[in-house]
Amino acid sequence: MSADVRMFVPGRICLFGEHSDWAGGYRRTNSDLEAGMALIVGTDQGIHARVRPRQGVLSVAATLESGARPAPLLLPMEEEVLLREAREGGFYSYVAGAAYQ
Repeated sequence: MSADVRMFVPGRICLFGEHSDWAGGYRRTNSDLEAGMALIVGTDQGIHARVRPRQGVLSVAATLESGARPAPLLLPMEEEVLLREAREGGFYSYVAGAAYQ
């Protein structure tokens, strides 16, 4: 069995211009998009994770800052299942959408 990998993804505070820093790259393929601006500040806050591969399954468990633990997510890595979960807009919708992509 594979060993756990521990990760930390740092956060950021976007004071204005949300997503224009990375979404501005779409201007390369669509010159009709106007240039954007953003003011971004780094932070020591972020997401800690411990991960390990699981063949064919998306399995996610979370612990919130308050200590609360939402019900874990366990889905087969199948496009229609992931897309349905992403569109539901629940707690794990972003995770399912990222896995779908």
